[in-house]
Order: sequence, then structure tokens, then C-alpha cells
Amino acid sequence: MILAAQAPIGGDTFTLILPIAMLVLLGLVLWRGNRQRKQQQEQMKSQRVVGAEVLTQSGVFGTIVDIDDEKNVVTIESTPGTRLRVHSMTIASVVSDNEAPVTPNTGAAPADETSIEETVAPATPAETAPAADADDIRPADPDAFTR
Repeated sequence: MILAAQAPIGGDTFTLILPIAMLVLLGLVLWRGNRQRKQQQEQMKSQRVVGAEVLTQSGVFGTIVDIDDEKNVVTIESTPGTRLRVHSMTIASVVSDNEAPVTPNTGAAPADETSIEETVAPATPAETAPAADADDIRPADPDAFTR
């Protein structure tokens, strides 16, 4: 006679509750993130008014001249006399007056007015040496080109 092995009673409920709890937790995290993103979009939309300085996703700074909500088009003026029509979703941020310009490499505001020549290291002797003639160039292995 063969006896069937019975699983412990608590083991089945735990394996059923754990995936359900993980799905509920994942749903809460996603719901909270969407809510925060929607709140940020509404805040930026309220700041997008004529006269506000904005930054587009392509890196163009400009001032809003006209907003067409029906067509989702914003006209910005990047320099005096230069107007760009862009989709309203291409505006990455509204730039406030109290923000310092940020350098792209470090993410920090520039410390002082240093010229490029001052920050470049001096040239090494190999960089200042004259270029070799085509006749002076020989392969390290003479048989390298005959194979």
C-alpha cells in the first residue's frame, strides 16, 4: 500500500499570499510614481505662461511669446528676432531667475571666468615634434606587408 505524502498546511497559504502581496506592493509603487509625475506636469503647465523663460529638450533657451493650446504649439524667442515654433511637450523646464547656470560636465555653477588656454595642459615634446615624412615610416616587422 502506497501512502501519499501530504504537504504542510501552512506552506500552501504562504506560497499563495507572497506573490499576491508582491503584486499589491508593485501596484502601489507604480500608482504613486504616476501620481507624482502627473503633479509635476500640472505644476510645469501652470508655470508655462507668456514671458516665462524656458529650456527645450534640445537645449534651446528662450522666452515664451505665444501659446496655442488647441494645437499644442508654443512659440519661443531664443534671440531678439528669432522665433521658434515647438510642440508644447518639448519644453523641458521653466527657468527661474534665481537659478545659476549649470555647466554640463560637473553639474555645478561656474566658479570664475577662467579662459580655456589657462585650463589646458602644456604640450608634451611628442606633440611639438615635427611630423615624419612618408619615406621615414617603416613597418616594425619587414615581412608584415608581404604575407
